[in-house]
Amino acid sequence: MANEMLWFRLAVSITLKTKIRYNGREYSSPADLPPDVRLAYEKALREVPLKTKFVINGEQFANESGMPADVRKLYDDVMGVIENNGEVTIPNWKRSEPLLTKRELAVVALCAGGIVALILARLAMS
Repeated sequence: MANEMLWFRLAVSITLKTKIRYNGREYSSPADLPPDVRLAYEKALREVPLKTKFVINGEQFANESGMPADVRKLYDDVMGVIENNGEVTIPNWKRSEPLLTKRELAVVALCAGGIVALILARLAMS
């Protein structure tokens, strides 16, 4: 198993649903609101707390504090991606030691030299 490479794909599906209901009509985002409805919407945001619900991996939570630690970590990670407009940054990773030691490099060079010598000998014989 040391020489086998295991590949897997971790899929994350993010669905943000926004429903704004006003006077029997439903709007999908604040940008869709007519000017008078938008004023009422902005006023309501200042005065009335928003009703939210979180569904993560099929499990529903009323708020962030009700999530177990592993689910909260996933939630925080996903929200971080959303806040960065979907851009994921991977921290800089620096190798503390070289990929191959000097001795390993010498062995690789000798093997490569041997292969080249065999090829040249084969060409010379034909």
